[in-house]
Order: sequence, then C-alpha cells, then structure tokens
Amino acid sequence: FTVSEAEVNGNAPSTIEKIQIGQDGIIYAQYEDGSTKPLYKIPLADVTSPDRLTALPGNVYAQSTDSGAVRIGFANEGKLGSIVSGALENSNVDIAEELTNMIAAQRSYTANSKVFQTGSDLMDVLVNLKR
Repeated sequence: FTVSEAEVNGNAPSTIEKIQIGQDGIIYAQYEDGSTKPLYKIPLADVTSPDRLTALPGNVYAQSTDSGAVRIGFANEGKLGSIVSGALENSNVDIAEELTNMIAAQRSYTANSKVFQTGSDLMDVLVNLKR
C-alpha cells in the first residue's frame, strides 16, 4: 500500500468544539483551534400536495400517488425556502384564545345542563299535580 496523496497543513489534530448550520443548509464544524470546515449540505424535499402524504408511525411521512413527485434540492433554491438553525417551531395555536373558547364552551355546557335539569324538575311537578 502506498499513499498517493496526502494533505498536510502543519496544524495539530483538533477536536470539534461546536457545530453550526447555515441558512444555506451547510453544516460547519468549528474546531478548538478556531478553524471552521464545511462538512455536509442538508438536502430539502418538497411535493406538490404535502397534505396528501401517507402518515407513518414515528412522525414520518411517505410519498403517495396523490402527493405528487418528490422534488429534492437545497435551501434557497426555487421555492424550497431556507433553514433557520437553532429556532423552535411555534405552534399555530393561540393558547389564550383556546382557553377562552374552552371556558365559554364549559359555561354553555353548564347552562344547557341546567335547562335539562329544570325541564326534568318541571316534569316531576306536573306529574305530581295530576295525582
């Protein structure tokens, strides 16, 4: 075995200190010596009808005949969007509004049950009047 090509940069081996992900989807390794090296580019996939994907266990989706063909590309290409590193996905639910709706529904339920209870009590009174 002979080495046909070797890369020597004069720096001692260094361990990875942290990982960063750029908006273009490139994963960068930042080493203890301060150097940064790109490691990988994250591909993105898109389909014509994402709501028609087949749901599988484990929060996984698979292509179906109704979802359309899978288009694979990279961030900031076409309509694939960009990658936001370190961000958490927000829910599209407004908790304050939902709690308000829940309280209103609970009060409506209580009022409706009172109507049925009053109707039942009235029926009992009417039945007892006949006797």
